[in-house]
Amino acid sequence: MKMLLSTLTATLLLSQTVFAGADCPAAPKNEWLSELDMQKRIINEYGYSISKFKIDDNCYEIYGKTAAGKKVEIYFNPTDGDIVKKKYKN
Repeated sequence: MKMLLSTLTATLLLSQTVFAGADCPAAPKNEWLSELDMQKRIINEYGYSISKFKIDDNCYEIYGKTAAGKKVEIYFNPTDGDIVKKKYKN
């Protein structure tokens, strides 16, 4: 029983880590870059195409592709546009 409980606890902790979003700092919305400005920056400066753009907690998040066509999920700090977390997808 003790082993089962330990395994279950470890599994729950791992699943929370795997699915955790990015940690963007909390900032008032009036300090955020506009969605349009952020999208322009993602395309023009970072070189990603955007399939889906959304707000996730305190981050801007995209699902898109690199210039080479590799799928990515990226979280951006909404106040300065810096990449906070990037995951490549299959």
